[in-house]
This record gives sequence, C-alpha cells and structure tokens, in this order.
Amino acid sequence: MTLTDLVGRARCLLIDFDGPICAVFAGRPAATVAQELHAIIRERLIGDLPAGIAALHANPLQILSQVEALGDDELTRAVADACRNAETAAVASARPTPGAEDFLRTAHRTGRKVVIVSNNANMAVETYLRDHDLARYIDGVSARFDGMPPRLLKPHPFLIEHGLTTVHAQPAEAVFVGDSVTDVEAGRAAGTPTVGYANKPGKRQRLTNAGADTVIDAMQLLVPALQSVPTGPPT
Repeated sequence: MTLTDLVGRARCLLIDFDGPICAVFAGRPAATVAQELHAIIRERLIGDLPAGIAALHANPLQILSQVEALGDDELTRAVADACRNAETAAVASARPTPGAEDFLRTAHRTGRKVVIVSNNANMAVETYLRDHDLARYIDGVSARFDGMPPRLLKPHPFLIEHGLTTVHAQPAEAVFVGDSVTDVEAGRAAGTPTVGYANKPGKRQRLTNAGADTVIDAMQLLVPALQSVPTGPPT
C-alpha cells in the first residue's frame, strides 16, 4: 500500500509526540534528566544503582520502566513524577519538527480526527500544544498520566487503544505515525497500520524490520497524502 493509499483513506490519525511533533529534549538533554532520576533512585535504595538502570544514560522513560520492575511502588511514583516534571520543563525549549504543524493543520482541515499518542506525560504534551497554538488541531491526547503503570507504555497497545476510544474510531480506520520500533510494535499490537518516521540515520531499516507499513523521512510527505482526499475521508 502506498503512503497516499494508507493515509488518504484514514479518518483518524494517531501521532507520537517526541519526534513527529517536536524534539522534546532539544534544549534540556535527556542525559541530564537521566542523571536526576539516577540520583532519586540512589537516595531511595541507599546504594549502587541496579546494573540495568545504571546503563541507561539518556533515556528517562526506559529508566522508569526498569524502576517499576524493582517492585517499589513509592520509588516508581517518585521517578514518574520527576519524569513528568522534567518533560514539562523540557517542552519550553523543545524544537518543533519541520512540517509537523502543516501536517496537523491539513489533517484537521480535511476532516480527520487527530490524537496524540505518547509515552511522555500528558501535562508535557498539553503544555507544548498550548504554547505552540496547536491544541485547536487536536481532538484528543492519550499520553502517560499520573498513576499509570509504566508497563502500559508503548510497545503495549494501551495508549493507542485509549486514543482510538476517545474519538470513537476502530483500529482499521486509523493510521499511527511514530518514530520508534516500540511505536510500530504498539501499532501492530493494536491492529492499526503504522507509518514510521525515520528522523535519524539507521531508523529506516529498523522501522521497516519492525513491520511499519511504510516509512518516511520527512513529516511534510504526509501533507499531499492527506490532500488526496481534500474534503475528508469517506464515511
């Protein structure tokens, strides 16, 4: 199926946040946040970090997932809260992805329902959308919320399924645009076709291998696919 066929027929567009919409940690490095989370964990454990967590130097969400496996609910909440606060602070200096606003505007104009589906905190997502005047193009946000078990983050299909529910859409009516292997895996688990966004070298092959229905290297490429059905998708 071509990109035009895949996106043009969709009545619901699910979009990952960090990557397709913006680079969340462009101005506040993820490595800095990881160090802050490591400090919280050390203080709680009063000792060395578990090897699996210590090895994660630049991925706060992976740290959160690893912490949950320790079985300490209080520590998991503390790390989750710190992640939320760090992400919300980081979006103030996030770098908008070229073509993302045009894509969202065109999706809205052509009658699609648009839902952000993200492992990032919903507070961070909503703050960025408000500050960049993008909320008017968005019909729903399905993102990490306070108290959500980290095991439900993508690649688990929970957030995609929740996003579809918010706009009363079926998996086959939607397309999910994401930039990671876990995005593709979550889409496949939910039964939703996926478009991989290869925004870094090497990603095209990884996203293809994961099973993405098609892969793009620029968000602008989605705009003509949306315009192929200018009056909105079939009902």
